[in-house]
Amino acid sequence: MHTSRDRKPWRARNGRILWSRFSFGLFIICILLALAGCGSSDNGNTNNTSLVPLPTPTPGPSQAVSLQTIHMLDQKNGWAITHDGRVLHTTQGTAKWRDITPTAGAPQPTFSTATFLDAQNAWITAQVNDKVSIWRTYTGGDFWLESPLPVSGQGVVNINFIDPLNGWLLLKTASAKANNEPVAVFSTTDGGNNWYQIDNAGQSSNASLSALPANNEKTGIGFKSTTQGWVTGYAPDEKVPVFYASNDAGYTWTAQKLTLPNERPVRTFAPVFFNQNDGILPAQLVDNSQGVVIYTTHDGGKTWSGNTPDANITSTVSFTSAAQGWAIGSNVKESNIYSTNDSGKTWSRLSQLGGDVAKIEDLQFVSATNGWAIATTKADTTQLYQSTDGGKSWAVVDTSASS
Repeated sequence: MHTSRDRKPWRARNGRILWSRFSFGLFIICILLALAGCGSSDNGNTNNTSLVPLPTPTPGPSQAVSLQTIHMLDQKNGWAITHDGRVLHTTQGTAKWRDITPTAGAPQPTFSTATFLDAQNAWITAQVNDKVSIWRTYTGGDFWLESPLPVSGQGVVNINFIDPLNGWLLLKTASAKANNEPVAVFSTTDGGNNWYQIDNAGQSSNASLSALPANNEKTGIGFKSTTQGWVTGYAPDEKVPVFYASNDAGYTWTAQKLTLPNERPVRTFAPVFFNQNDGILPAQLVDNSQGVVIYTTHDGGKTWSGNTPDANITSTVSFTSAAQGWAIGSNVKESNIYSTNDSGKTWSRLSQLGGDVAKIEDLQFVSATNGWAIATTKADTTQLYQSTDGGKSWAVVDTSASS
């Protein structure tokens, strides 16, 4: 699943996983999107105040756009969010986009967490004060439908869909505070037309054994089937990670054991599965190193094994299989991209994007060869790069959008 440079939510679908700025977020969430042009958008996950967004697309010829996040499904089809809070969709690759931002009446809502399942289906959270709605499209953004949640809250941590009908979300309740984040779990079986509250962790810090505890931070929810899922997070006052499993579609939850790296506390993020057995669970050390740990499972999530933390990998990771992935690594001098072929046990540094790059903000690969990176330059502009050789080389992509 981001309140600082390290906090971004995981975003994943169809064997792809993306977590931007590991201290969260996830992959994360999360991405607070303003519907109307509002300069630089403060999504609670990253500080973009130094970025100057390009004009919001208006009807007529294409205009240049500045991308904040990207979620491609393949080389041609995908979604993106701009720095001024617009939602974009493409069927022609990452150079040409269509502005499909939902149109809402007054008062203007604030758009936050988004999830993109495929080329047609997407869901976005909208909020006015403590009233939360989920906007959904089944037509690639040609039209949107709104479904208000039946209870109020402080915001949606993240949304997870495993197919066009079955989804879950975590809603922060009105009593959420720092390091104490009671959440309500909602599910839908009709694509988000109706959402039903199936669990509420707001009772007390001493929640029952079958409920989520209230006294810790929640980072995400992820399901691999209609019954089996996990909730992740961080408990600052405990020496065990926040990692809860459900086998009944989210109605009850039990703590699942993870081995900590040298007993160092970690913040966990929602797992992603590439088939019924193989999946990864990202985690981040919460000490000064901010190193990344990749847990893997090969038995459907019954057991997880973690690797040695790597302090070079401190933000976005993108995996296309349980073994193959890429990551952003940062230090005081430069921002680099790394790759792994062994589930994060070892990482290899790839070529830099360019001499004018100040920081890499977002990263996604959809195959062993095809990937994209969004970077800010030393001139405080934003640029999209594409690789077709697994990250060995990168080319600039000029992005434009029309309504």
